[in-house]
Amino acid sequence: MRWHWAVPGPLAQYTGGYRYDAEVVSGLRARGVALDVHALAGRHPDADGSAQVAAAHTWTGSAAAGGGLIIDGLALPAFAPLLARSDPRGPVIALIHHPLALETGLDPDRARHLAQAEHAALSRVDAVVVTSAATRALLAGGELDAARLHVARPGTARVTRRLPKRPRPGPVRLLCVATLTPRKGHLRLLAALSGVRQVAWQLVCVGGDRGDQLYARRIRARRDRAGWRRRVRITGEVDPAALSRHYHEADLFVSASRLEGYGMALAEALMHGLPIVTTRGGAIAQTVPPTAGLRIHGAAPRHLRRALSQAMEQPGRRRHWTKQARRQARRLGGWCETTAVFEQAMCSAVARSTRHE
Repeated sequence: MRWHWAVPGPLAQYTGGYRYDAEVVSGLRARGVALDVHALAGRHPDADGSAQVAAAHTWTGSAAAGGGLIIDGLALPAFAPLLARSDPRGPVIALIHHPLALETGLDPDRARHLAQAEHAALSRVDAVVVTSAATRALLAGGELDAARLHVARPGTARVTRRLPKRPRPGPVRLLCVATLTPRKGHLRLLAALSGVRQVAWQLVCVGGDRGDQLYARRIRARRDRAGWRRRVRITGEVDPAALSRHYHEADLFVSASRLEGYGMALAEALMHGLPIVTTRGGAIAQTVPPTAGLRIHGAAPRHLRRALSQAMEQPGRRRHWTKQARRQARRLGGWCETTAVFEQAMCSAVARSTRHE
């Protein structure tokens, strides 16, 4: 069977979700799976006319060939009307990185619309792949029975890093790897840092601004008003080699995210032996152990400020957290394990689709 993977826009984007898709696509092909990627035009997840046309074209083409279809969660609303039909077709899988309606900053009507579209689509697919047990718990129940839910956690590439025996001179170098969207909390992070005056620090923010350019402008404006152009560097999207350099150069990883479906950047920080200061939303508490840094209850800037101050002022604690981060990293799986679980979900979807023909 030939499979078709539908994703909004080009696959070669440096965000956690797109990197996950690209790694699994590559892994499935290496295992001999015939797989075509369809880069969908239009706006997602609020599907416009172009998105609906692209979804219909992909749907029709994959069905005509008797193939299976894998839909990235961002594209799911565009496929919801097609999934509502009773036309016979091959197996369909939805890949959910995190529930669409839980994106920060949505007005109630938009959140309700996205939740309804996602729920309607998920009730019709043959299998649902999620990236964490936390996301599975959010989706389980109702018409989505547990047998259709599969947890394929992201893999993490092994790295080699020589850890310093003593703190490096100069400011504490903070690293935040996250797209510039409200859910990721950059404005909360900057507000928290404005109250940290006991220790010198520098911050590098790595992540693209395609998702919410208005929010990205607010981040830059907040930085500029504080006079932090030299202190806070916003890089945009970077390639894997540049991202690896940022991890190697950092002293402390920070995240102010309200929700993560898994937290690939957090897992990468563990692999690089970085101590972590983070919130606990979604799957974060499952990805980052309490021994590897400070996990904050609540997303208020004052809580984040207190944790950042403690972490930056105590290099001895950071060294301890580094050792614990490396210990946790050894427990993380690779992309081969992710791909194997995904392939099991595909087999399950085929069996379910056949039973309902």
